[in-house]
Amino acid sequence: MDVSRAKTVLIYTFLILNIFLISQILLDKGGGKTGLFGRKEEMSKLEAALQQAGLFLETSLPKDGTALAHIVVEPWHFKPEEIILDLYGAFADDEKSSYAEPGQVEMINETVGESFTAYRFEDFELHINKKGVITFKKTGGEKLLKELHAEEMEQIAYELCRKIPFLENYGYDYSQKNTKKTVTVNFSQDYEGFPLYAGYLHFLMEKEALVKLCFYRLEPRNFVGQEREIIPPSTALLRFAEIYDTNAEVKGKTEIIGFSLGFYSRQYDAERWEIPPVWRIRLNNDEIYYVNAFTGILEQ
Repeated sequence: MDVSRAKTVLIYTFLILNIFLISQILLDKGGGKTGLFGRKEEMSKLEAALQQAGLFLETSLPKDGTALAHIVVEPWHFKPEEIILDLYGAFADDEKSSYAEPGQVEMINETVGESFTAYRFEDFELHINKKGVITFKKTGGEKLLKELHAEEMEQIAYELCRKIPFLENYGYDYSQKNTKKTVTVNFSQDYEGFPLYAGYLHFLMEKEALVKLCFYRLEPRNFVGQEREIIPPSTALLRFAEIYDTNAEVKGKTEIIGFSLGFYSRQYDAERWEIPPVWRIRLNNDEIYYVNAFTGILEQ
């Protein structure tokens, strides 16, 4: 065979091989339930772990290959009088709220050792517990919202967020039906395009009224430290399946209905702290778990 011809054949052979290998890498990084491994033994291990734990994956896994850093957060400092007036202005049925002043808010309970402090303005109450979780509700008179249908609840909750300055950066997360009459519409705080699961907002809504809202807010400052490659969602799911404690025969079929990337930590009594990226796993039994996206350890 001619030497130059042999070189040409080898060049084309290596070119085709490289194209094939690159295409396989790109396919492995795609989303979906089964396209994340590329290695049959790992896929088999995940399937076996899910089966052993009695878990069924009912959602697609996100893409992997993202690099992130921690987020530095601080507690949200607020004046209860200003919060209750902003909330009152969004929920009141008339224009009286535009004339309300902070001096009109009456503190009705502040006892050392109690779990919360309560404030009242007309028929509204604001409760603040020691960790900074805020609950707002109407205690008497007519319902907060009238003639709402079930399919409108999420949109109404979203519009209410847009009316309240300190809730504008909350985005819709998911809804859950509690009873035949009540639904909880959940929002999470947003930072730089990522959900900050540590900052949350819950609307408890009946078919024809908003019962109350409960929220916790943080002040995110910036990303800190060098960006690091996070573990693939498939790896996080495998770690979770291996430690998930369940009795499938007793609990029945447990489905994984949500799998998403965000930031989460417990509430701390501190001036500032760092929050890691997490893979959040949401089950159809209302259980939620957070797997550290750097270490693969289950967050408390």
